[in-house]
Amino acid sequence: MTFMQAIARMEGFYVQGSRAQRCNNPGDLDLEPWLEAPPYCAVLETIPHGYHERPRFACFPTVDQGWSAMRTLLTRKYLGMNVAAAITDWAPPSDGNDTAQYISEVCEMTGMSPETIITTELIG
Repeated sequence: MTFMQAIARMEGFYVQGSRAQRCNNPGDLDLEPWLEAPPYCAVLETIPHGYHERPRFACFPTVDQGWSAMRTLLTRKYLGMNVAAAITDWAPPSDGNDTAQYISEVCEMTGMSPETIITTELIG
């Protein structure tokens, strides 16, 4: 499994009805200005009625655009970092993540170690 696929699994993309799936956003990326422009054309998520969180995640028109945006972000920001550092930035404890567990599961799924350096080939 690639690094991207492991992150998508951790972010709930393969779970029917999850936010990541509803928004065609396998990495659960926050909406940033560069994602609103072509070729990504993302918009701010719509929060389902009854939820009490503020919208912050990107919703992409297609899943291919979501995967492409995730690959672009990983390539621009995380190449050369080790897995532990990348995941700590991607899913920080300050967002309510169990970052140590996230690192452990990504490593188990990919066969990488926390010290593995992220390369283009490993991203997927």
